[in-house]
Amino acid sequence: MEKNENSRSSETPSADVQTEVIPFLSLNGRAAEAIAFYEQTLGAEVLLKVSYADMAGRDTSFRFEAGQENWITHSVLRIGANKIMIAEEEQDSTRPWSRGNEFSLCIQSRDPDSIRHVYDRLTADGRTVILAPLAANSFSSGYGAVRDPFGVVFQFTVTRHAF
Repeated sequence: MEKNENSRSSETPSADVQTEVIPFLSLNGRAAEAIAFYEQTLGAEVLLKVSYADMAGRDTSFRFEAGQENWITHSVLRIGANKIMIAEEEQDSTRPWSRGNEFSLCIQSRDPDSIRHVYDRLTADGRTVILAPLAANSFSSGYGAVRDPFGVVFQFTVTRHAF
């Protein structure tokens, strides 16, 4: 296999360099509420949370409408070993904000009890809609899907894989 001039070497990067893919949720005015919900139901740890008021204090050119002081311009949450980012704004300003259907989050584990626990916590909230009850199917001993009160679809999979 040939390397082009822009290819990086196959050397292992230093320990302080890390590349992650982090789902980013745009929640159109409900980000703070979603963050609190994920803290309570999923044990999320808030690593960073910047409100519109905070941002305006950092950047005098940042503008927002009255009543949006507590809206979130950026946040990072850790749920287990993973991170998600949540804010208010659409990510593609050429398209209108759309609720839910363009993404989902998959929670997977080889431990069926872990999957059951998180599924039960989310479905305990009466606003959560069960799209597929957690049950065995052809690819998993436990698969389910729900839509939470913020339009976010969560898939749950008991995986056979080590990833």
